[in-house]
Amino acid sequence: MPDEQVSSISPSCVDMLGTECKPSRCTALVGNVGTRVSCSIYEHRSSTCREFEASWANGEHNPDCDSARAAFGLLPVERQVLGDDTTTANVSAA
Repeated sequence: MPDEQVSSISPSCVDMLGTECKPSRCTALVGNVGTRVSCSIYEHRSSTCREFEASWANGEHNPDCDSARAAFGLLPVERQVLGDDTTTANVSAA
């Protein structure tokens, strides 16, 4: 992860610039939340981002995803079960 994109929390821990405030918006996030966004450093993103799962992405609810969406006025991701019991996510803007 690029040094100019982080701030130091401790000698062994950093956070992405923009994530230390509320509502957080990482400086590597490009686009408009609720419309279309992408990560400008996706291949070099932090472990925190790599480990964060959107709700229902792997069949499990993530309340932190709901909170992050709510901070920008977005509805939670809805769980959808397909006919073969496969779980998928329905993402809609508020």
